[in-house]
Amino acid sequence: MKIALIVAAHADDETLGCGGTIQLLINQGWSVHVVILSDGLRYQGNGNNNIQGAREACKVLGVENLNILNFPDQKFDTIAIAEISKKVSDLNINPDLIFCNDYLDLNYDHRITCEVAKIIGRPLKKPVSILSMEIPNTAFWNGRDFEGNFYVDISDYIYKKIEAFKCYKNEIKDYPHPWSEKGLFQLAQFRGMQCGLDFAESFKIIRAYPNCLPGTYLDK
Repeated sequence: MKIALIVAAHADDETLGCGGTIQLLINQGWSVHVVILSDGLRYQGNGNNNIQGAREACKVLGVENLNILNFPDQKFDTIAIAEISKKVSDLNINPDLIFCNDYLDLNYDHRITCEVAKIIGRPLKKPVSILSMEIPNTAFWNGRDFEGNFYVDISDYIYKKIEAFKCYKNEIKDYPHPWSEKGLFQLAQFRGMQCGLDFAESFKIIRAYPNCLPGTYLDK
């Protein structure tokens, strides 16, 4: 069985970035693990915790393996990357495919998370594909569009993805915010239009092997 690891800076990134793809992978026989680096506390706002939302969202998506590593939100730059990487490596997940935040995101925690993913995804013993994921707003609010070059068909999963994100009661917004129901729907529709699908999630290839990518059908 192939193993997919989602290394997310914050609780909600896993659903925003690859909520549809997670469902596809599970249906295709992958074992999916979600690792959230932060403690789930909202650095800005009223201090609400998003961990319960993460548990509920992962349940909706079908994820059974969730780990919270409790690094301080928006303060990853105060911690050695080696320390963060070691804590992920110590989980002994041994993935074939890693999803992570993108290195050009506005949020600095996201950039550090990408570096962590590249460290733990070094192909020392076997090939490991790495895809960075699009978190609506953190790319294009940084003055650039997300330059995806790998698309996953989530036409069967878009409504369940939105249902999962609604578990994050602290984060779901009203339109035209990108984190609204309509915003998520429209972005998936736009990415689908780019690649000839009804709905898609867009990713950026950091490293890729054909048999370690979403859409690869596997025997369980």
